[in-house]
Amino acid sequence: MNRLRTRMEWHEMNEQSILRLRFACLPWRWAQRLLACVLLFGMLPAIAACGADKEEPPTPTPSPAAEVAAVTQPAESPLPVPGATEAQPASEPDAVQPTAAVTVTVAANGSTAVFVPLEVEPGIGCEIESHIDLAGYPNLEDLLGCPTEAALLDPIAINEFGEGPEFDRFMLWFSHEDLIYILFPDGRWQSYADTWEESEPTYPCNPLGGEPDSPPLPRRGFGKLWCSDPQLQEIMGTVPKEERLCQHSVLQRFAGGRLLACFEDATIRYFRILDNHTWDVVVQ
Repeated sequence: MNRLRTRMEWHEMNEQSILRLRFACLPWRWAQRLLACVLLFGMLPAIAACGADKEEPPTPTPSPAAEVAAVTQPAESPLPVPGATEAQPASEPDAVQPTAAVTVTVAANGSTAVFVPLEVEPGIGCEIESHIDLAGYPNLEDLLGCPTEAALLDPIAINEFGEGPEFDRFMLWFSHEDLIYILFPDGRWQSYADTWEESEPTYPCNPLGGEPDSPPLPRRGFGKLWCSDPQLQEIMGTVPKEERLCQHSVLQRFAGGRLLACFEDATIRYFRILDNHTWDVVVQ
């Protein structure tokens, strides 16, 4: 019993010693923790300062050329631009190959022009026949191609200008169109509306003085057009004959233009009035 009591007392003393030791160590452990906290909070500004001292990589500054390119480069539009299409290479016009050259003298200014007629595919096996009164024109369908319309026999008026007998400038009046065609001495032609009325003077002007008469003055629609432009008067000159209707006229359209046959007594004038606004004449 004594031994048992002694052991129990010894254990009791050991437990009390251990508790005293633990309580004695408590202040030291708290002191360690407090010191660690103080050190940690004291190091935070230093850590922040280290992070602030780290230099950021410099931002590249765009060069002036790059800025201009950025400004001038158009933004891609989400909508198509009206009328904007991809540029196509311009096709070259078909070359006009001369089949013959007719030299005409421009009496108004003394220059010389060379007329280059239009070339077309020769007419072979044409569906529409050329009028029989055009058969006297040499190589008709080789030069003009196939007829595209039936011939017209409507009245056509004619007036030569300048000096003859080989006239190189004319005015023609097509009754079915009520148009006046001026055939210039340089091989070009141009059409104008016939605005002359029966109530207007037969001779719209008389720059030559004296009693108006034809010749030398053109009259009616030809005269009105001639009087409208002094430059036209200089180019065309005066008329050696008065205007008149062809005794018989045949006009037919072909692939390359129109052919007019104007019959007067024993003379036939074949006028080629081409779609490229050039003309020539063959007299038989």
